[in-house]
Amino acid sequence: MTRERHRIALREAGAALDGAVRLGPQGGEELVAEQIRLATRALERLTGRIGVEDILDVIFRDFCIGK
Repeated sequence: MTRERHRIALREAGAALDGAVRLGPQGGEELVAEQIRLATRALERLTGRIGVEDILDVIFRDFCIGK
């Protein structure tokens, strides 16, 4: 990896997957699923995929809606 943002995304994905493995079966399905979701989002940033949540985050962060 030559780009810093790629290295960061891979580190985040790896950390989230490590967290899911550490939680294991005793960690509860919801907590393990959240760690996997975080890993997926990090990998999506790496591949350039933009999801609905990302767009909504930008809209609510950057625009004044409902005021």
